[in-house]
Amino acid sequence: MVDVNKKELLKTFSKNWEKHYKLDVLIEHGFKRRQCKKCGRYFWSVEEREYCGDASCIGYEFIDKPVVDKKMKYVEVWKNIEKYFIKHGHKSIKPFPTVARWRDDIYFTLASINDFQPYVVRGEIEPVANPLIVPQPCIRFNDVDNVGITGRHYTNFVMIGQHAFNTEKTGLFYWKEEAIRHDIGYLKSLGIPLEEIIFHEDVWAGGGNFGPSMEYFVKGLELGNCVFMQYEIIDGKAKELKTKVIDMGAGLSRLAWIVNDVLTSYEVVFGDAIEYLKKLNAVEVDREVYKSFMKLAGALDVEEGDVEKKKEEIAKALGVEKGELFSMVEQLKALYSIADHSLTLLFTIKDGMMPSNSGGGYNLRMIARRMFYFIEKYSLSLDFHELLEKHMDNLKGLFDDYKEGIDVVAEVIKEEKKKYEKQKQRAKEKVKRLVKKVKYIDKELLLSLYKSEGIMPEMVKEEAKKAGIEVEEVDNFYALVREKEEKGKEKKEEIDVSSFPPTEKLYYKKIKAFKAKVVGIVKDYVILNRTAFYPEGGGQVGDTGEIEGVKVIDTIKIGNVVLHKVKDIEKLKQFVGKEVNASIDWKRRVDITRHHTATHIITAVARRILGKHVWQAGAKKDEEKAHIDLTHYKRISEEELRKIEREANKEVMKNHRIEIEELPRNIAEQKYGFTIYQGGAVPGKTIRLVKIGNLDVEACGGTHHILERTGEIGVIKIVKRESIKDGVERIVFKAGEKAIEWIEKEEELLQEIAKIYSTQKSQLKNVAKRFFEEWKKRGKAIEELEEEVLKL
Repeated sequence: MVDVNKKELLKTFSKNWEKHYKLDVLIEHGFKRRQCKKCGRYFWSVEEREYCGDASCIGYEFIDKPVVDKKMKYVEVWKNIEKYFIKHGHKSIKPFPTVARWRDDIYFTLASINDFQPYVVRGEIEPVANPLIVPQPCIRFNDVDNVGITGRHYTNFVMIGQHAFNTEKTGLFYWKEEAIRHDIGYLKSLGIPLEEIIFHEDVWAGGGNFGPSMEYFVKGLELGNCVFMQYEIIDGKAKELKTKVIDMGAGLSRLAWIVNDVLTSYEVVFGDAIEYLKKLNAVEVDREVYKSFMKLAGALDVEEGDVEKKKEEIAKALGVEKGELFSMVEQLKALYSIADHSLTLLFTIKDGMMPSNSGGGYNLRMIARRMFYFIEKYSLSLDFHELLEKHMDNLKGLFDDYKEGIDVVAEVIKEEKKKYEKQKQRAKEKVKRLVKKVKYIDKELLLSLYKSEGIMPEMVKEEAKKAGIEVEEVDNFYALVREKEEKGKEKKEEIDVSSFPPTEKLYYKKIKAFKAKVVGIVKDYVILNRTAFYPEGGGQVGDTGEIEGVKVIDTIKIGNVVLHKVKDIEKLKQFVGKEVNASIDWKRRVDITRHHTATHIITAVARRILGKHVWQAGAKKDEEKAHIDLTHYKRISEEELRKIEREANKEVMKNHRIEIEELPRNIAEQKYGFTIYQGGAVPGKTIRLVKIGNLDVEACGGTHHILERTGEIGVIKIVKRESIKDGVERIVFKAGEKAIEWIEKEEELLQEIAKIYSTQKSQLKNVAKRFFEEWKKRGKAIEELEEEVLKL
């Protein structure tokens, strides 16, 4: 049995180090294997060294001691690295969005390898290039507490992904030797001396796969980690993967730091944005003290624990009083955190995630409120719109597409600030009452206050200090309260279909009735060997109809097996193993399809009118009506709703052709971009695309094929708008005959009201207004009369 615990794996790999870590390329360059006298880790270096080169063992040795002669700006560092890899046979590809809508297991892109999971990594589809390099912006919230302190931690960072995929077709064409040779090569191209590079022996494990890896450091700073995805666990044993993957991820922020003579990576990564913040807000900094502090700051990583103890040790080593030292550090931390958090919001909101009280949006609200707290505490001045513009100036030539998100993101931050102000006053009152009742505030109470009320620990500490109440120190508070990056899996009805073969799917053909064999019955469900009944999926409800005269009331799919829920299962038990006649309620199918196709049109039109930050956050389409949930930072106005409805109907009247196209996932993404995932993640290596003229292309499994043109939808009528949660607006609408029926009922209602008022519909508004004014006057007259009576 293989233990995939990283510590145990590393012990196992270290025993067989010549197989896993001894590489010709290292020997050629003069590297030798050594062991750190402080932490015991094995590492490779050219020069004789006692310590492994991790910040926890040696600190940041490059602070105030430039590693290279030539200085480069942030984007220039990427261009230099890109040039090296292109020259050496790699293709540079465009990064994926920061919101991982093509995945059903994570909210955000956490690493460059996420771009290729699972289908490319499993060898099921070809990568867009092989080998390749990508500057992938990644979003992680496990390091929030470290941002602004250690000089190297962020909630957003660019991971330079160097990837190669060794399939059965390619063979082992690009493996450890080639990968490490290029990593040494690109570091040297930046001017980093070979003698300064240190490789750590390490392991990687995740998702049932594992393999050795080589982390590389320069003067205390980890720059990258080259993972060799080599093994998988099958029946408790390690077996070689069919597709072996090179997954090297290097932090562009750290590479930019190491080649520039600055005290923190934030100075070069945020460049213009940090200059803007510092120019507006004079922060008192003793440069010599801060420089000495930064040499030791790498040890303050909250994941490693004992932060308060380490703070005391650092203050003592610098000969500075702890409170005085960290008063200065915390002010800089505020500026650096605001720079980091605002850029994270620009990336993620532009890519379709809104701050909210749940899911991935919870983390965005958390960092937004952290920014507002810092601004308030230190009386900082800034304009977020201008700050975002400074970010884009600094990133020019790398992520230019995000510039078009500035206006919307600035508006979202403004709306979040309003919500924060409302919440803050309530929170302060609650904390004031709390500190009168308790004698000590522990970690659990702090976490409870934040999760239930959004009360930040800093606010609790301030009020507790006034009352003389002690508060437990929690170094990794924001890591504990953040929403996990992984999505929770939707729980479905538990039905075991493992003994049944895959169902032959006929529902993508225009079949109204068919014959099939009953292969089994489970609970209230009939399983056929083939079916034209569409199973619930993508927000579209399942088909209904009949099987041998018995009503089918729902259709679902589990894995590759389609199940038909019937009203009277007893009547069908006699048909197991026999052929039956089945028919679909076709009129219902057409009504549902009109609603589903109208959903695509409304989404495309809403993005045009409200902005490209609008993404689908949920939908349901049945025969009576449909609704679409859209990410938007404020209430959609009546005027905007009317405009969306009008423009949607214009698109219907253009009579666009509705076409279905099937493409390999990677080809579809290259051809149409990531807006194809409006409806969320779509499984499978081949994607079914629904194209509506030149208006919209989406990956979708719905029954759109039974309509040939948008004119068949008829008419779209928006009947309601709802705010279902922060950052998500719901539009409820009807299409086709259902829309006409609704309009007719509204007309009848108006006609009845007009009769009550004895007027024409066209005069109804004026008459109703007159009656209301008279009612108000009469009420006032009655009040005055009652007052006169009381005086008598």
